[in-house]
Amino acid sequence: MDEQTRVLIEIRLDRAREDMETARELVDLGRYRAAVNRAYYAIFGITTALLLTEKIERSKHTGVESALIQHFVKKELIEPEYGKIYDYIRKKREESDYSARITIDERTARKVVRDAQKYITRIMEYFQIHLEISIK
Repeated sequence: MDEQTRVLIEIRLDRAREDMETARELVDLGRYRAAVNRAYYAIFGITTALLLTEKIERSKHTGVESALIQHFVKKELIEPEYGKIYDYIRKKREESDYSARITIDERTARKVVRDAQKYITRIMEYFQIHLEISIK
């Protein structure tokens, strides 16, 4: 992996960590919709970093999810459970951001944040084992 890609991955990992911290803070403040948004962007960012390890870049959210499934889940590098977590959180973020009829309650927000943290922990394990990259 070239140095420029490695730096970009580390930036995205740093942002994912920051977004997760923000998501946890927002849940505690009762800002559930915003917490779901930040939790989603944390997993989106770390997933785009993961894709870079295979020289894959996608600009659309569904493209990132599809590439995750195709290049990591189907190849059994990442367990199917994490593809399902990604899909669930993406859908909750879309509902909360775009549907005026959907209200995110505390229970849902806490589940999303908990699942996002689990997802990030698993992807970080992949980075540490396969690429010796870790968040500071």
